[in-house]
Amino acid sequence: RYITDEVLPLIRNECGDGENRPLTTGASLGAFLSANAYFKHPDVFRGVIAMSGSYDVRAYLTGHYDDNVYFNNPVQYLQNLDDGYFLPRLRQADAIVILSGQGAYEAPERSRQLSGILSWKGVPHHLDIWGYDVNHDWPWWRKMLPFTLDKIVG
Repeated sequence: RYITDEVLPLIRNECGDGENRPLTTGASLGAFLSANAYFKHPDVFRGVIAMSGSYDVRAYLTGHYDDNVYFNNPVQYLQNLDDGYFLPRLRQADAIVILSGQGAYEAPERSRQLSGILSWKGVPHHLDIWGYDVNHDWPWWRKMLPFTLDKIVG
């Protein structure tokens, strides 16, 4: 709620309240956070650029599970999403990009898993798996982000 109730109004105040909606983006844990924010608020964000993320948080919670986990775990709630509000908005998306490398410490199967769920739900997106030399590290994310933004905005 901090993002939707405080950050977005600040952005609109500073940049104008036009038709443009911002993208969420992040790398590693930030990819999960940006994807989760977008999927929960497709009405206020244009899309997401998620780089090298893990979209199933259960492995990090040592057995803890409750509604908070479920409703913040995209691979779970997206699979079950079947409503008249969020799903139609996600199906109109024009800027969902999921990226991963295949090098050291990358886990492209996590991106493929999310992509598979989105495909199954009819949500347009782009899965971009980079090479085996692309590691889980900032120098690669610094290349991925402008490359992807050029495709979306350009």
